[in-house]
Amino acid sequence: MTDSANRSLVVGISSNVVDPGLRGNQLDGIGVYTQALIRSLESIGVRACRVGAPIVSWRGIRRPTQADIRLPVSAEASIAWSSVSGKESPLWRAVERSVDIYHATDQRIPRLRRLPVVATIYDAIPLMHPGFASARLRALKNWLMRASARNADIVIAISQAAADEIEAHYRIPRERIRVVHLGVAKEWFQDAHTARGGDPPRLHHVRPCYFLFVGTLQPRKNVKMLLQAYDRLDPTIRAEHQLVIAGRYGWGVEELRRELELRRADTHVLWLEYVDQNALRQLYREAAAFVFPSLAEGFGLPVLEALASGIPVVASDLLAVREAAGDHALFTSPDDPDALADAMRRALTVERSAPADTARRDWARRFDWQTCARRTYAVYCELV
Repeated sequence: MTDSANRSLVVGISSNVVDPGLRGNQLDGIGVYTQALIRSLESIGVRACRVGAPIVSWRGIRRPTQADIRLPVSAEASIAWSSVSGKESPLWRAVERSVDIYHATDQRIPRLRRLPVVATIYDAIPLMHPGFASARLRALKNWLMRASARNADIVIAISQAAADEIEAHYRIPRERIRVVHLGVAKEWFQDAHTARGGDPPRLHHVRPCYFLFVGTLQPRKNVKMLLQAYDRLDPTIRAEHQLVIAGRYGWGVEELRRELELRRADTHVLWLEYVDQNALRQLYREAAAFVFPSLAEGFGLPVLEALASGIPVVASDLLAVREAAGDHALFTSPDDPDALADAMRRALTVERSAPADTARRDWARRFDWQTCARRTYAVYCELV
């Protein structure tokens, strides 16, 4: 596949999750994926146009020159309307005139009769585990998710485990599902000096060799049990190894949020809330171990980022996470704090030699964004 062969294809990609004005300059996992996919598609010669971030003007949608197709109202409203009515929203007509294929990466999947539609669905967690999704309008949102998923000609799943769950719970035939793993950017494999051109600045109150957790605070991330496991460690271990939690507050864990705020005075447990990508890479590099006690995942990108950083990983024994980590993690039950504490102790004794760190990085190198882009492009070619 050559760049010149790809250059004639124009793909529209939903941009709501990567628009700085809408996200407050904070990218979540879907935003990281969407941004990396856009850049990697362009690197192999595919023109990617951002579509979707709403504006208030009704002056129309022009054919973009800077990858910026905009909709006059929110994508959610038009997708909900088409899901209920079974008809295409006229608001997408200009998009259909501007691109060759539409890729919904934010799970807002429009009905387009004149344009092939690909959708990335990351997991079936809201349908499998209703308690892990917000209760507000839950039944309606789950119905809309299923209904809009049927608008996609092909669905991309980010793991084999996720594909199995999507088939079962979204009721999408397996022949319409393709598995394309996520990737890790090359910056994750650089050491601190290479990445910054010198010694990285110290994050406030963070001492090297800590246990690290990264993720949005919500019920399925299981951070409450992580705190319980950490408190079961010997005082000497906690004195030498802080627990650093990097992740903004999401929803549904108000008690956990209050506890983390109360623990701000305890320098053993640090909640850093949102951390930008440069600081996050620094956090991974200087951790003693990464701990990922999630109760449900579609893949587990933070696990790959930890392995790319060369550090030991403790993770929940979930099929999707095993797919991400291979044999390079200590797996433990996600609902047993004693087992998690024991795995955290063992992680401190895991070999940290150059060959061991290289083995972790070599595994992570199997997952890169250019490979993700090429496999995604192959999915597009099935439809155009």
